[in-house]
Amino acid sequence: MANYNKVIVAANLVSDPELKSVGDSNVVRFRVAINRKYTTKSGEKKEESTYIDAEMWGPRATIISEYLKKGDPVLIEGHLKQENWETKDGEKRSKILVSIEDFEFMSNKKDSDSKPSSDSKNNQKNKPKADSLQDIPF
Repeated sequence: MANYNKVIVAANLVSDPELKSVGDSNVVRFRVAINRKYTTKSGEKKEESTYIDAEMWGPRATIISEYLKKGDPVLIEGHLKQENWETKDGEKRSKILVSIEDFEFMSNKKDSDSKPSSDSKNNQKNKPKADSLQDIPF
């Protein structure tokens, strides 16, 4: 059986993104909270939160650090990645995070029109301009 590793999460940032330069590249890291509301069999309403770390490498990492802040909603798409390290005391630690491949801003604020989407530059380049119905190529 083939393996498949894909994650799509719509969540809110728990903290401001942290941008760092590593060699010739940038990396941004942040944590999101996925909130889930449900009703138990007995009719009791419950809410739970799951916290997940996320990171993105490359030039688009800067966009995340510039436009997102604590509390903002975001949709992230990527794959799960496990990090392993050893503490100063020699204890082995690990955690699983989302390595982001794509993202979308989900803000419902009035100023959201001023925020570019993650691929707004690509959309602008590929979008045909039609001044009238006669200009539409079909």
